[in-house]
Amino acid sequence: MENTEAEVGIEFNQTAPPAEIPQATDVANTLVEAVSNPNQTFNLTIEASSIQIVERNTTSNITTEVPSAVSTTTITGTTTTIADSTTTGTASTTATTPTTTTFVPTMTTTAEAVTTRRMTFRSVGETFTSDLQNPSSAAFKSRASLIKSTLEPFYREAFSSFRSLNVVSFSNGSIINNMDIAFASMSVPNNTQIANVLVRAASNVTAFNIDTASISVDGAEVSSGVSHKSLSLIPASCLVLMSWLLTSQQ
Repeated sequence: MENTEAEVGIEFNQTAPPAEIPQATDVANTLVEAVSNPNQTFNLTIEASSIQIVERNTTSNITTEVPSAVSTTTITGTTTTIADSTTTGTASTTATTPTTTTFVPTMTTTAEAVTTRRMTFRSVGETFTSDLQNPSSAAFKSRASLIKSTLEPFYREAFSSFRSLNVVSFSNGSIINNMDIAFASMSVPNNTQIANVLVRAASNVTAFNIDTASISVDGAEVSSGVSHKSLSLIPASCLVLMSWLLTSQQ
């Protein structure tokens, strides 16, 4: 779907003192800060401006939408009758004990449609080790984190539609790096534009090697700003045969 709304219920400890129950604005801001963090690796995109708080009173089960994510507190009273035995009559005193209710805010978000491109490049001169095949290994996590933190700023600066870059695997040959780059589906750069950012970044990256002649995007090799696919062996052999026939006829 292009847009998806999600309602999320958050429940706090009902026995906690009222001062420990966060305000609705704090609950909403926590999610806003999380989705705005450039280092977040969510598997979905959340539009921060769409976050809203809907407060639900758990005692009365009445749902109230709170404008501009401003929280309200419902106070109810209980009546207690106290008998005074020191007088000939019975004096009744009514005391009201305030009770603060908890609430379950419901947040409405709209999921953004994203498009992912698989980019691959080779790190010539670097040694591939078997633990790089295991995503749970320290070596894999360390190299994946290094590539992500190094390259993301270049793509974020180049494309306003850039959303994330995640390393998915490594393979042998010095080291072949495979990663997924996500863009907002409404504005996805072409393969050459995606590769050219890596080409320009190569001269500024020292943490690992980038062979600019080995870059491919979605299986299409990209070299010096030109995208191409490998020629089939059959058409190539036909060209050689035709050339030989023409030469022999002369």
